[in-house]
Amino acid sequence: MPNIIGFRGIRYNPQKIGNLFKVLAPPYDVINKEEQAKLYEDSPYNVIRLILSKCKSEEKYTKAGNTFRNWLDNEILVRDNEPSIYPYYQEFEFNGNSLKRKGLIAAVRLEDFNTKRIIPHERTFPKPKLDRLKLTIACRANLSPVFSIFSDPEGIIDKAIEDRLPKAPLLEGVYRDGVKNLLWKISDEGLISAINKLLSDRAFLIADGHHRYETALEYRNIQRDLSNVGSAFEPYEFVMMYLCRAEDGGLVINPTHRVIKNMGNLETRDFFRALSSRFDIEEKPIDEALEALEYNKFAVINNESKEVFVVSPKNQSIDDKMELGVRNLHGKVFGEIIDEEKSEIFYTKSIEEVITLVRSGEYKLGFILPSLRSTDLLELVLRDEKLPHKTTYFYPKVLSGLVFHQLF
Repeated sequence: MPNIIGFRGIRYNPQKIGNLFKVLAPPYDVINKEEQAKLYEDSPYNVIRLILSKCKSEEKYTKAGNTFRNWLDNEILVRDNEPSIYPYYQEFEFNGNSLKRKGLIAAVRLEDFNTKRIIPHERTFPKPKLDRLKLTIACRANLSPVFSIFSDPEGIIDKAIEDRLPKAPLLEGVYRDGVKNLLWKISDEGLISAINKLLSDRAFLIADGHHRYETALEYRNIQRDLSNVGSAFEPYEFVMMYLCRAEDGGLVINPTHRVIKNMGNLETRDFFRALSSRFDIEEKPIDEALEALEYNKFAVINNESKEVFVVSPKNQSIDDKMELGVRNLHGKVFGEIIDEEKSEIFYTKSIEEVITLVRSGEYKLGFILPSLRSTDLLELVLRDEKLPHKTTYFYPKVLSGLVFHQLF
C-alpha cells in the first residue's frame, strides 16, 4: 500500500531560463561523454551539472551540491508554494506508430522490498549506489524520478487526472530525441487524496532507477539514525517517482545491449573457446543473426569477424521460459568467463552503436540481446526473481530536470 502525496517541487524558473529544453537531460546512466559535453554546452544551468558533473573524484559531489544551492539562492530554481503532483505525458513515434505514454510524478513513501509493495526486477551494484548516495547527501534532494509501473486496466487514474488537467502545461515541446514532452502541475488536495486511495492496494514495479530507489532507502535510514524526533512524513521518508500504468499503450520495453573494453587476460580465441564449451554457437550475417535472436539467445560481435555469433543454450528445456538470453549471458559469461566488475561495460539501446563501438576497436566485444516480453517481466517478479542490471530499456526515457524533490 504505497503512500502517495503531493510535494512542493523545485523547478527551473522560466523567467530566468529562456528555453527549458536547454536545461533538461536524459537519466545520467544513459549519457555518454559526447552527449555530456553537448549538454554542458547547451546551458550553464543544464541539469547535467548536477547529475553527471565533469569534476573528478569527490569534488563532483561538492560541486553539484554547491551548484544546486547557488541556483536556488539566485532563483534559477524556484520552489512551488503548494504540494502538487506533476502529470507528465510523452508523445513519440515507434515502429511506424504514433504513441503517447501518460504518467504522473509524485512523492511515494519508501518501502523496504520485503513488504512487496514496491518491487524491483533488476539487480544493482554497490559502486553506482554509493555514487548516487554521495550525490544525494551533497544536494539533499531527489534530482531524477524513479520510474515505476502499476496495474490499472480500466485507466481510472489517467481519467481522473485528465479531467483536472490545466489548459496550459508548464512545459510543452520536443526534446532533441524527437519526443514531445508535456508537464502540468495539479495541487488539488481532493484529487491527490483520491489517487492515493485508488492506488492503496496496488504494488509498484520499479521499471527504471533501481539504484536511485535503493539509494533513497539508504539515505532515509541515515536520516532516521541522525534524527530522534523524525515523523513519518519527513521528506526523506519519500522518493520522487514517475508512475505509469502497466496497460498504457505507450509503455515500450526495449532490450539494453552491452559492450565491454576489458576481457582480462583473455584473448578473443580464448573467450570463444570458453563460450563454445557452455553454449551452441552459429556464425551468421548481421541481418540473419538478428532474425534468429529468440528470447533465450544472445549475439556476440567482435572486431575480428564481419559475422555475428548467435549464442544458444545447450539442452535447454523448451518449457523453461525464464531462462532468458540476458540471464544466460550474465549467468555463464559474466558469471564464469569475464569479470563484469572489471569489464568496463557500457550499456546502449542501439544495435548500431554496438556495431560501431566494436568495429572501431574502442570496445572488444558487443552483446546484442533479444526483446523482453512484458509477460516475462511480470512472471519473473511474481516468482520473486530479479534480472541482471540494465536488462530493460523503457522508452522513451523520463527526462531529468523537470522537477526536483527537496529532502529537508
